[in-house]
Order: sequence, then structure tokens, then C-alpha cells
Amino acid sequence: MPIVLEELQRVSPAAEIWWDSSPLDFPRWRKHFLDGAPDKESRYRWSRQLDRFLCPEEPGTSLVRGITTNPSLVAKSILASPEMWRAEIRETIRSQSLPDVESTFRLVYEEALRRAAARMLPMWEASEGRYGWVSGQLDPRLMFNADPMLEQALRIARIAPNLMVKVPGSAAGYEVIRKLVARGTSVNNTLSYTVPQFLACAEAVESGLAEARRRGIATDRWRAVFTHMTGRFGANTDLRCEAAIRGMDLTSSEIRWAEVAILKRVHRRIAEHGHPVKLLLSSLEVEDPAAGSGALSMHLEESAGGAIAYTCKPRFVADVMRRDHELPAFAADAIEREVPARVLEKLMWLPSFHRAYDPQGMGVDEFSHYGSFIETYAEVLGNTRKLLDFIAHQLQTMSDSAQPLLLSGSTR
Repeated sequence: MPIVLEELQRVSPAAEIWWDSSPLDFPRWRKHFLDGAPDKESRYRWSRQLDRFLCPEEPGTSLVRGITTNPSLVAKSILASPEMWRAEIRETIRSQSLPDVESTFRLVYEEALRRAAARMLPMWEASEGRYGWVSGQLDPRLMFNADPMLEQALRIARIAPNLMVKVPGSAAGYEVIRKLVARGTSVNNTLSYTVPQFLACAEAVESGLAEARRRGIATDRWRAVFTHMTGRFGANTDLRCEAAIRGMDLTSSEIRWAEVAILKRVHRRIAEHGHPVKLLLSSLEVEDPAAGSGALSMHLEESAGGAIAYTCKPRFVADVMRRDHELPAFAADAIEREVPARVLEKLMWLPSFHRAYDPQGMGVDEFSHYGSFIETYAEVLGNTRKLLDFIAHQLQTMSDSAQPLLLSGSTR
């Protein structure tokens, strides 16, 4: 039996499956997942499916076509393998004449991106730049300041030819996207949840492309994707709070329809206007069987047939593999199906949905004030701080006598 994601790819020829973690983490995750198989038959079946899941050296075999990562995921990866990375971080510290926390963090993060890009480079080369991209996200502490973001973005882009810079959906971020595209640099717009953000992204990309063409800059191996963090949109509590204030009962299924409505509107906009940006869905979720929706994952089932990239966290891949017997057949025209009129009319009473769904629902300066943006921003900042502290601890303990150390301090 094919994996659920293989079946999605079969009915959606323009779909792409991406891995939302470092490719270097895949072997460890694969072993952990298979060790938890309930029986030998499941273990054998899952093993066969995963044999063809992420194979960068065999582009014609690999289901996964791209990678997304960020400082938060890199932090989790490093903290999950502290013994391996402790030695790496200490060597990085020793290689600097005046090491401090910030310089070491930058070097370690860039090394993690370099390794991921090297792993996917065979696929990028074999597909002439169509697949094999690795998204390297900018430091979340910079996302409201265009100049340092652009400086870091250009540094990341120089690490490897298949690195795509992941830029936040803030006002400063769209300024950076335009400048990067004008230089022929591939981009991924992240921390994005709304139709107005997509329109800002498309405008920045198209303006940048026009400038690149005027300057004679090659864009034949260039790509842009717009990440709709679909599950994070519904996970934000604003929708439920707004419904409660209005005396409305908002079900889990209706929240999922809110997420699906936005992705369908963005996809339709791309198809109708020919924007040179591909929709990428992240934060994918499976449905709770107790909710009685009859779906395994509305994110997949309501977008089937679309020209969409799906970046899948290890947890999501595990969930759909364990429950693949619950999947109804994918409909090749599902992406064209309308959201139920009754549900859409109800959702439009909620300001958070209305602002996200209406193309004119908010201005560019309002994006970073939106609830989903704020919650995600806080989370990625927290994970980044954990990695900074891990590095700080290595700096503290590399001398004969440990001593307190400011995060911005040096060892000199």
C-alpha cells in the first residue's frame, strides 16, 4: 500500500512533498518511528515506504523534493543530540580568536544549513534547480529590521546554491524579499497566515523579478514559495474567543474550514493571476477521530489536485502513516471545491478570519500584530534562546574555572 503522501502526489502531479526538518535528522527519526511499530507486519510495511521517502541521491525515487528548516528546528535538532553537537560547538569556539555567544550561534547555525544543503544538492543538480531546495530562515530577532535581515540573507544565500532564504511576513520582511529577488535569490515567505500577506508577497516578488530582468540577472534557477502556516492559524485562540463573545459555538471542523478557506483562496489567486509564487502548506494536522469529520486530514483532502508544496513535520508523517487506513480516496479536483456557504458565512462574523480572508483585510504594518504571527514569533524566539543558552554554557565551561557570562559577552 502506498504512503498517504504518495497517493496525494499521484492525484496531484504539480504537488511537492517537503520535509520540515533537517535531512540529517531523518535517519534517527526513521529508526525511532520503526522501533515503535506495533507488530512486524507494520514495521516491514512502514520500512518499505520510508525507503523511498527521502532519497536525495536518487531524485527519481525520492518522494521528498525539498526541505524547510529554521533556527527553532535547528535548535531542537541540536538539543536532541547534545553530545554530537557539543564537540562541534566547542571546536567552533576554539576556531575563533575572540569567540562570543552571538558569533558562535551564527557559525553553528550556518554549518547546520551547509550540511542540510549538501545532503540535498544531488537532487538540486539532477533537477537543474527545480527540486532539492533547503529553506534557511533568518534569525527571528531581526524580523522587524530590514537591513540586518538583508545582510544575513545574503550571507545564507552564499553558503550553497540550493539554499532558499526564508523571510518573515512582516513589513520589513517584504522589503527584504523584493531586494533578494532583485538579486536572483530564491525566497520562502514564512510566518504568513493570511490572504493580504500573500498579496504583499506576490507584489514584492514581482517587483523584484522586474528589477532582476532590467539588470540582466539570471532567474532560471530561481524559486519563490509562500508558506501558509495553516495549522497555526487555527491553533491561535482568537477565533474561539471572538466566537464566544458573539455567543457562537465554533466547532473544530469549522476552524479547520477557516484554514482551508484561506489556502483555497490563495491557490485560486495564483492560478487566476499567474503569480510566480508556489503555495507551500506547513503546520499540517490530522483530524481527531472523536470529532467525527470522517477525514484523516482536511489539509490534504481539501487541497488535493492543487499545485501545492506540503512541508511535513516528522510527527505529521508518523500520524498519517499510522492512520493511512482511514484515508478516503483523494479527489483530483478537491482544491476547486467551495467551502460550505453556511460555514463561510458564519466565519465571516469573526474579525480574525475576516481580516485574514479578505484581500484588503489588513495593511502591511498590521501583519506582525496578528494573533497567529505573535504566537509563532514568541515560540521561535523561545527555541532560539534555548540554543543560545546551550552555546553560552559551552563558553562558560571551556575555561578551568567556570564563571557567569552575559549572552552578549565574550571569553576574553
